[in-house]
Amino acid sequence: MDIAGREPRLGQQLGLRAAGAGLLAAAGAIHLDLYLTGYRTIPTIGWLFLLQVIAAFVLAVAVLVSGSKMVAAAGAGFAVATLGGYIASVWGGLFGFTEVRTTAGITDSSWPARRSHGPGPGDLRPRA
Repeated sequence: MDIAGREPRLGQQLGLRAAGAGLLAAAGAIHLDLYLTGYRTIPTIGWLFLLQVIAAFVLAVAVLVSGSKMVAAAGAGFAVATLGGYIASVWGGLFGFTEVRTTAGITDSSWPARRSHGPGPGDLRPRA
């Protein structure tokens, strides 16, 4: 039900479910990549990342195929808990592991938004 008290149309419901499922699947894919590229060797954190991957993909499918508000709320809660875990690992550590923040993903000079904002980290490398 929206603010005016109307039920959303079927197209809107499907679009929102698809968006939520896509975001959950993206979070699962990111955690899978991190797990496969080294996080699996970190005690406690490694298997928690694998559990995160499984839960994210299961919730993504459940959100997509069910119209349940409880499943949607579970997906949203899962996303908030994921963010909370990341923040805890950056600020003070989680299970003996402290995340290091980097700008590693913003070094490619082909990033479209940077073309209008001047030089960025990728442009500051020494020339060969």
